[in-house]
Amino acid sequence: MNKTDILLVSATETECRPIFQKMADYKTILPELYSGTLYDRSVDILISGIGAVSATFNLTKTLMNRSYNRAISIGIAGSFVDDIPLEEVVQITEDCFADLGIDNNGTFLNLREAGLTDDLTPNPSPTPSLHRQVRGITVQTATGSQKRIDELVNRYQPEVETMENAAFFYVCHKMQIPFTSFRAISNKVEPRNREKWHITEAIEKINLAVCDLFFKK
Repeated sequence: MNKTDILLVSATETECRPIFQKMADYKTILPELYSGTLYDRSVDILISGIGAVSATFNLTKTLMNRSYNRAISIGIAGSFVDDIPLEEVVQITEDCFADLGIDNNGTFLNLREAGLTDDLTPNPSPTPSLHRQVRGITVQTATGSQKRIDELVNRYQPEVETMENAAFFYVCHKMQIPFTSFRAISNKVEPRNREKWHITEAIEKINLAVCDLFFKK
Protein backbone atom coordinates (compact mmCIF):
# COMPACT_ATOMS: atom_id res chain seq x y z
CA MET A 1 0.00 0.00 0.00
CA ASN A 2 1.31 3.46 -0.91
CA LYS A 3 2.43 5.54 2.08
CA THR A 4 1.95 9.32 2.11
CA ASP A 5 2.73 11.62 5.00
CA ILE A 6 -0.50 13.61 5.40
CA LEU A 7 -4.06 13.35 4.16
CA LEU A 8 -5.98 16.61 4.15
CA VAL A 9 -9.75 16.18 4.07
CA SER A 10 -12.09 18.97 3.00
CA ALA A 11 -15.77 18.83 2.15
CA THR A 12 -15.36 21.09 -0.88
CA GLU A 13 -12.54 22.15 -3.16
CA THR A 14 -13.28 25.78 -2.32
CA GLU A 15 -12.40 25.27 1.35
CA CYS A 16 -8.85 24.12 0.51
CA ARG A 17 -8.22 26.05 -2.69
CA PRO A 18 -5.39 28.19 -1.23
CA ILE A 19 -3.47 25.01 -0.37
CA PHE A 20 -4.11 23.58 -3.83
CA GLN A 21 -2.58 26.72 -5.27
CA LYS A 22 0.58 26.17 -3.21
CA MET A 23 0.99 22.47 -4.05
CA ALA A 24 3.66 21.39 -6.50
CA ASP A 25 2.70 19.18 -9.44
CA TYR A 26 -0.35 17.59 -7.90
CA LYS A 27 -2.17 14.86 -9.79
CA THR A 28 -5.36 12.86 -9.50
CA ILE A 29 -4.90 9.51 -7.71
CA LEU A 30 -8.51 8.42 -7.18
CA PRO A 31 -11.79 10.20 -7.88
CA GLU A 32 -11.75 13.29 -5.61
CA LEU A 33 -8.23 12.45 -4.33
CA TYR A 34 -5.18 14.50 -5.35
CA SER A 35 -1.52 13.97 -4.49
CA GLY A 36 1.44 16.33 -4.49
CA THR A 37 3.94 18.10 -2.29
CA LEU A 38 3.55 21.15 -0.08
CA TYR A 39 6.67 22.79 1.37
CA ASP A 40 8.59 19.58 0.56
CA ARG A 41 6.16 17.30 2.43
CA SER A 42 4.08 14.70 0.63
CA VAL A 43 0.36 15.35 0.94
CA ASP A 44 -2.89 14.05 -0.47
CA ILE A 45 -6.08 16.10 -0.52
CA LEU A 46 -9.44 14.37 -0.42
CA ILE A 47 -12.55 16.33 -1.42
CA SER A 48 -14.97 14.28 0.68
CA GLY A 49 -18.23 15.90 -0.35
CA ILE A 50 -20.81 17.62 1.83
CA GLY A 51 -22.47 15.67 4.63
CA ALA A 52 -21.62 12.64 6.76
CA VAL A 53 -22.65 9.98 4.23
CA SER A 54 -20.42 11.29 1.45
CA ALA A 55 -17.56 11.96 3.88
CA THR A 56 -17.77 8.45 5.35
CA PHE A 57 -17.79 6.75 1.96
CA ASN A 58 -15.00 8.74 0.36
CA LEU A 59 -12.73 8.73 3.42
CA THR A 60 -13.17 4.99 3.99
CA LYS A 61 -12.46 4.26 0.31
CA THR A 62 -9.32 6.39 0.46
CA LEU A 63 -7.98 4.80 3.64
CA MET A 64 -8.54 1.33 2.22
CA ASN A 65 -6.35 2.18 -0.78
CA ARG A 66 -3.66 4.40 0.71
CA SER A 67 -1.81 4.72 4.02
CA TYR A 68 -1.06 7.94 5.94
CA ASN A 69 0.77 9.06 9.04
CA ARG A 70 -2.01 11.50 9.89
CA ALA A 71 -5.36 12.73 8.58
CA ILE A 72 -6.33 16.37 9.01
CA SER A 73 -9.83 17.74 8.48
CA ILE A 74 -9.96 21.37 7.39
CA GLY A 75 -12.71 23.78 6.39
CA ILE A 76 -15.20 26.21 7.81
CA ALA A 77 -17.72 25.95 10.63
CA GLY A 78 -20.48 27.86 12.35
CA SER A 79 -20.09 29.05 15.96
CA PHE A 80 -22.76 28.85 18.65
CA VAL A 81 -20.91 31.01 21.18
CA ASP A 82 -20.30 34.73 21.10
CA ASP A 83 -16.74 34.61 22.42
CA ILE A 84 -15.49 32.79 19.31
CA PRO A 85 -15.28 35.55 16.71
CA LEU A 86 -15.73 35.13 12.99
CA GLU A 87 -12.59 33.94 11.18
CA GLU A 88 -10.98 32.43 14.30
CA VAL A 89 -9.32 29.06 13.73
CA VAL A 90 -10.33 26.39 16.26
CA GLN A 91 -9.46 22.75 16.86
CA ILE A 92 -12.44 20.43 17.27
CA THR A 93 -11.54 17.84 19.90
CA GLU A 94 -14.89 16.09 20.39
CA ASP A 95 -17.93 15.67 18.18
CA CYS A 96 -21.16 13.73 17.75
CA PHE A 97 -23.94 13.07 15.26
CA ALA A 98 -26.39 15.52 16.78
CA ASP A 99 -29.47 14.62 14.76
CA LEU A 100 -28.99 10.83 14.62
CA GLY A 101 -31.55 9.15 16.86
CA ILE A 102 -35.19 8.21 17.24
CA ASP A 103 -38.51 10.04 17.46
CA ASN A 104 -40.07 8.88 20.73
CA ASN A 105 -43.69 9.96 20.32
CA GLY A 106 -42.69 13.48 19.37
CA THR A 107 -39.59 13.70 21.57
CA PHE A 108 -36.18 13.32 19.94
CA LEU A 109 -33.71 10.98 21.63
CA ASN A 110 -30.16 10.67 20.39
CA LEU A 111 -28.51 7.25 20.35
CA ARG A 112 -26.97 7.68 23.79
CA GLU A 113 -30.27 8.78 25.34
CA ALA A 114 -32.02 5.84 23.68
CA GLY A 115 -29.50 3.46 25.24
CA LEU A 116 -28.24 2.27 21.86
CA THR A 117 -24.66 3.59 21.75
CA ASP A 118 -22.44 6.41 22.92
CA ASP A 119 -22.84 9.15 20.31
CA LEU A 120 -19.79 11.16 21.41
CA THR A 121 -16.51 10.71 19.55
CA PRO A 122 -13.51 12.39 21.21
CA ASN A 123 -10.08 12.84 19.66
CA PRO A 124 -7.68 10.86 21.89
CA SER A 125 -4.62 12.83 20.75
CA PRO A 126 -5.37 16.45 19.77
CA THR A 127 -2.63 18.40 18.04
CA PRO A 128 -0.65 20.72 20.34
CA SER A 129 -1.33 24.26 19.18
CA LEU A 130 -2.32 27.70 20.41
CA HIS A 131 -5.74 27.36 18.79
CA ARG A 132 -8.80 27.08 20.98
CA GLN A 133 -10.10 23.53 21.52
CA VAL A 134 -13.86 23.26 21.06
CA ARG A 135 -16.78 20.84 21.23
CA GLY A 136 -18.49 20.25 17.91
CA ILE A 137 -21.71 18.75 16.66
CA THR A 138 -22.31 17.29 13.22
CA VAL A 139 -25.70 17.75 11.56
CA GLN A 140 -27.22 16.74 8.25
CA THR A 141 -29.30 19.91 8.01
CA ALA A 142 -27.41 23.14 8.66
CA THR A 143 -29.04 24.94 11.57
CA GLY A 144 -30.81 28.17 10.69
CA SER A 145 -33.72 28.78 13.08
CA GLN A 146 -33.86 29.88 16.70
CA LYS A 147 -36.02 26.93 17.74
CA ARG A 148 -33.50 24.43 16.43
CA ILE A 149 -30.58 26.39 17.88
CA ASP A 150 -32.18 26.31 21.34
CA GLU A 151 -32.77 22.55 21.09
CA LEU A 152 -29.16 21.82 20.12
CA VAL A 153 -27.66 24.13 22.72
CA ASN A 154 -29.80 22.68 25.50
CA ARG A 155 -28.94 19.11 24.53
CA TYR A 156 -25.24 19.33 23.63
CA GLN A 157 -23.79 22.71 24.71
CA PRO A 158 -21.90 22.81 21.39
CA GLU A 159 -19.42 25.48 20.42
CA VAL A 160 -19.27 24.79 16.67
CA GLU A 161 -21.30 23.02 13.99
CA THR A 162 -20.24 21.19 10.83
CA MET A 163 -21.85 18.69 8.47
CA GLU A 164 -18.96 16.18 8.27
CA ASN A 165 -16.62 16.27 11.25
CA ALA A 166 -18.10 13.47 13.39
CA ALA A 167 -17.93 11.20 10.34
CA PHE A 168 -14.25 12.10 9.90
CA PHE A 169 -13.60 11.31 13.58
CA TYR A 170 -15.54 8.04 13.37
CA VAL A 171 -13.79 6.70 10.27
CA CYS A 172 -10.30 7.68 11.41
CA HIS A 173 -10.90 6.10 14.81
CA LYS A 174 -12.16 2.85 13.26
CA MET A 175 -9.30 2.77 10.73
CA GLN A 176 -6.77 3.50 13.50
CA ILE A 177 -5.15 6.52 11.88
CA PRO A 178 -4.09 9.55 13.95
CA PHE A 179 -6.36 12.48 13.17
CA THR A 180 -7.00 16.08 13.96
CA SER A 181 -9.54 18.69 12.89
CA PHE A 182 -9.16 22.43 12.42
CA ARG A 183 -11.90 24.78 11.25
CA ALA A 184 -12.22 28.53 10.79
CA ILE A 185 -15.46 30.20 11.86
CA SER A 186 -17.34 31.52 8.84
CA ASN A 187 -20.61 32.42 10.56
CA LYS A 188 -22.59 32.46 13.77
CA VAL A 189 -25.18 29.72 14.11
CA GLU A 190 -28.24 31.96 14.17
CA PRO A 191 -31.42 32.49 12.13
CA ARG A 192 -30.00 32.15 8.63
CA ASN A 193 -28.51 35.34 7.18
CA ARG A 194 -25.73 34.75 4.64
CA GLU A 195 -25.01 38.47 4.38
CA LYS A 196 -23.23 38.23 7.76
CA TRP A 197 -21.00 35.32 6.78
CA HIS A 198 -17.22 35.61 6.29
CA ILE A 199 -16.64 32.58 4.08
CA THR A 200 -13.76 33.87 1.96
CA GLU A 201 -11.90 35.27 4.96
CA ALA A 202 -12.40 32.09 7.00
CA ILE A 203 -11.08 29.92 4.16
CA GLU A 204 -7.93 32.03 3.91
CA LYS A 205 -7.39 31.78 7.69
CA ILE A 206 -7.82 28.00 7.91
CA ASN A 207 -5.51 27.31 4.98
CA LEU A 208 -2.82 29.60 6.37
CA ALA A 209 -3.11 28.04 9.84
CA VAL A 210 -2.81 24.48 8.52
CA CYS A 211 0.24 25.37 6.44
CA ASP A 212 1.89 26.98 9.46
CA LEU A 213 1.09 24.05 11.77
CA PHE A 214 1.94 21.08 9.58
CA PHE A 215 4.01 22.10 6.57
CA LYS A 216 6.21 25.14 7.09
CA LYS A 217 9.50 24.43 8.81
